[in-house]
Amino acid sequence: MISVEEAQRRVLSAFKPIDAELEDLVHLAGRIAAEDIRARGDNPPMSIATVDGYAVRQSDSDAPRKIVGKATPGHPYFDTVGVNEAVRIAIGGVMPNGTDALVTVDNAEAAGEVVHFRTTAVQPDFVRHAGHDFKSGSVLVQAGKRITARDMALLAAGGIAQAKVRRRPRVAIASVGDELSAPGEDRRDGDIYACTGYGLSAMIQTWGGAPCDFGILEDNAEEIATIADADAELVVTLGGNSVGNTELVARALGTTDFAMETWKVAYRPGRPLLFGQLGGTPMLGLPGNPASALVCALLFIRPSLDVMLGTQQRSCSLPQRIKCGCQSMTARLSSGLPATDERRTYVRASLVTEGGEVWAEPYPVLDYPMLSVLAKADALIVLPPGAPEAKAGDRVEVIPLDGY
Repeated sequence: MISVEEAQRRVLSAFKPIDAELEDLVHLAGRIAAEDIRARGDNPPMSIATVDGYAVRQSDSDAPRKIVGKATPGHPYFDTVGVNEAVRIAIGGVMPNGTDALVTVDNAEAAGEVVHFRTTAVQPDFVRHAGHDFKSGSVLVQAGKRITARDMALLAAGGIAQAKVRRRPRVAIASVGDELSAPGEDRRDGDIYACTGYGLSAMIQTWGGAPCDFGILEDNAEEIATIADADAELVVTLGGNSVGNTELVARALGTTDFAMETWKVAYRPGRPLLFGQLGGTPMLGLPGNPASALVCALLFIRPSLDVMLGTQQRSCSLPQRIKCGCQSMTARLSSGLPATDERRTYVRASLVTEGGEVWAEPYPVLDYPMLSVLAKADALIVLPPGAPEAKAGDRVEVIPLDGY
C-alpha cells in the first residue's frame, strides 16, 4: 500500500494552473483571481467630510467666518475658500479647495451669512482624506484568492469593471454500474439509486470547478468508452471497482490513448484508487460507496482543483498545498477512539464550541457506509497510521466540512 500523501503527490503532479479569462465585475464573485487586481483610482477619490459642519482653513484666526456656500454629497463647492471664510458642508460632502479642517454643527453658531466658533473647535479629525482607504495602483485582490462578496464591493470602489480570473476547470463525472437507477425513475429490483454524482457535482461546483455529469454508464465497453469524448480537465468514474471494473475500463478504452494504474492506498474509508491518463487528461476512479467516494473527493479532487485554479502559493511545498486544500484545524475529542492500524483513518464527527475550545464528537467508526451520518457530520477527524488509542480531551486534527 502507498500512503495518502504519496497518492496525493502522484495525482497532483498531473495538474498545472489552468488558463485565465476576462470576466465582467458582476460575474467575479466566487472566481479565482488569475493576477493581482489593482485599483484604478484612490478611495475616496477626494477628501470628504465625516460629519455635518463647516469646512474651514485651520490656519485662520478665531474671527467670525463668512459663509460663502455649501457642499452636499454630489454637489461640491467649486470655488477656493479664502481667509476667514467657511462652507456649510454635509456628511459625505467634498471638502472645498483651500480647506483642511472642519467644525461640527454643535460647536458653531450661525447668524445669517456669518458663523462663530472657537479656534479650539477647528479640527482636522473630521476629514477623510483622498486615498485614505487605498491608493491608485494598490492591490485589492491578490492572485490566487477566491473573490468574496466583500471583495466585490472593494473592486467596485476601485473602479474595476473587468478582471482576469481562472477558468473553471471542467470535471466529467460518470457513475458506472448495472445496479444503478436514476433518482425519480422506477427503481428496478435489486437496484440502488445513483446518488454519488449529485454530491460530487455540488462539491466540485463549490470548490470552483465546472462539473459535467455523464449520468449512469452500464457495465459494458460501449457505454464506458463514451467517457473518451469528455472535454474536460479531469474525468472521474464512480463505482464498479469491486466487480472487475479496472479490467473493463481498460478494455473499453484500449483503443484510445489510455494509461492506467491502480493503487492500494493506506486510508479508511476507501478502496483501491484508479488513476490514469485518457488522451492526456487525468482520470480518477473512485469507490462506488457514496460516503467513501465523497471522502476521496475531498482528499484528491479538491487539491487537484486548487492546483488548476492557482489558489495555493507557488512557494508552498506539496504537503502544505494538500493541507491548505483540506483546510485542516485542531479540536479536542469529546469521546475516545480506538487505535488505528497501518491505515490513516478519517472519522466523521460533529463540532461544537464550548469554553473557547472546538470539540469533536466522533460518530461510530462502523457507520462508514451511512450517508445520513456523513450528511450530519461537520468534520472528519484525521487519525494517523499506527496511532494509539485516543482519549476524551486529546487534541486531534480535523478537516471541517462545508466551512464550519
